[in-house]
Amino acid sequence: MARPAYPPDLAHYVRTRWPSGHALTVSEDLLCEALAVAYQASLTAEESRPTRFRLLLTPPEALPESGRPNEGVLRLRFAEDRPFTIDELRSLGPAAPFDASLIGAHAVDARLRIWGLAHSGPAWLAPTWGGRGLVPNWTYDPIIHVNGPGRLAVRCAGKLVGGLERGVLVDATIDVFDSEWLPGLFAHERQVVQEEHAAGQAGSQSPTAAADPLVGRVGQHMLRRAIQLVRGARHGGLLLIVDAAAGLDNVFLKYRFDNSEPPRRYRTLLFRILDRLAAGTDRPLVDWADYARATNPELEKLEQAVFEMSRVMASLTSIDGAVVLDKRFAILGFGAEVSGELPSPLRVWRASDLEGRVREPAALDDVGTRHRAAYRFVHRHPRGLAIVISQDGGVSFVANHGDEVVFWEQSFGP
Repeated sequence: MARPAYPPDLAHYVRTRWPSGHALTVSEDLLCEALAVAYQASLTAEESRPTRFRLLLTPPEALPESGRPNEGVLRLRFAEDRPFTIDELRSLGPAAPFDASLIGAHAVDARLRIWGLAHSGPAWLAPTWGGRGLVPNWTYDPIIHVNGPGRLAVRCAGKLVGGLERGVLVDATIDVFDSEWLPGLFAHERQVVQEEHAAGQAGSQSPTAAADPLVGRVGQHMLRRAIQLVRGARHGGLLLIVDAAAGLDNVFLKYRFDNSEPPRRYRTLLFRILDRLAAGTDRPLVDWADYARATNPELEKLEQAVFEMSRVMASLTSIDGAVVLDKRFAILGFGAEVSGELPSPLRVWRASDLEGRVREPAALDDVGTRHRAAYRFVHRHPRGLAIVISQDGGVSFVANHGDEVVFWEQSFGP
C-alpha cells in the first residue's frame, strides 16, 4: 500500500507538472510552506464554520489597482502585511468567501506574508454554476484552493495542476457531466425533444434542427445551478430523477404537484430557446457554440428563466425528503420518501473514473439517510438517477450500472 501524501509531496508534484510557457513564480520551498500552513488551516473551523478559502500566491504589485471583479480583481491591500499563519488564514476565511474572494500572499525576506484580499467576483465559477459566460483569467500565478479538511488543490489559470484528496495526489477531478453514461440516461428524452422541435420547424423556409449536445447541455446547466444553490444553502438535499416507464414505484410524495404547465416550465423554456436560435440563422443545425455566442436579449432572459427553475428546485430541498423530477425535468413534487421496505443493495461501489470502470467497494453503514435512500432508489429504479448533496457541500451522483449501485463523488467548485 502506498504511503499517504502530504503537502511537501504536493509541492514537488506541482513544481514538476507546472504548465510549460508559464514560469512558477514561487520556489518549491515557499510553495511547500504555503501548502503546509493551508493544510493545517483546513483542519480548523471559525465559529463552527469549516475553513474554506482560496489563496493567491502573487505580489500585490502584479495586480492592477484599476482591476474589476469578474474581469480581473479588486485589489484590497492591507496597510501592513500580516503573518502567514494558520490562525490568520482561519480568521480571514469568512472575509474572503470562497466563491468571490482570495487571500493574497507574497514572499518577504524569503518567507510568506499576507498582503490583503483580492475580490474576483464569482464569474470564474461559470463552468460549475452553469451558464454561457466566459471564464476570465487574470493571472498565471498559483492559486491554492482549500476545499475542506485536508483537501487542497493548486491551479494555474483555472486548470488543476495537482491536488491532495484523502492523502492521495491527484491531477484530475471528476465532473460527472463530462461522462458518457450520464447523457446516456437521458438519450430518449433528448431524441423526443429533437423530433418535436423538428416537427415545429417543418413549415419553415429554412428549417433548423437542434443538435443533440445543445439539448443536453441546457438541461445540464440548469441542474448544475440547482446543485450549487443547495450547496450554498448548507442544508443538504436529495434529488431523485425517475424514468417515466418506472413511475413513482416505492417513492411516496408528501407534496405532489398537478399536471399543469408551471411545474413543467423547463420544457417550455427549452423549446423557446431552440426556436429563438433557429429563428436567428438559416443554417441547418444549431449547437451549444451558437447558444454560447448568441447576444440576443431574449435568449438572455430565457437563460435566466431556466436558472429560476433551478432556484425553485433548490428551495424545495429545504424541507425533509427528496425533490422528485422526471427525465424531462418536470418537478413532480417534494418531501418524498423512498420506501424503507425496499431492499438495500448487497454492496455499493465508489467510482474512481468518469465511466465507473475503476471502482472500489464502499461501506453501506458509513453514510447518512440520504445516501441510503439514494442507494435503495437506484437499486429499485435502474434507469433513474439520485443526486445527494451533503450539508458539508459534498455531491454524489448515484446510478445503477449493470445491476450494481455505483456512486461518483462530484468535484463541484474548482
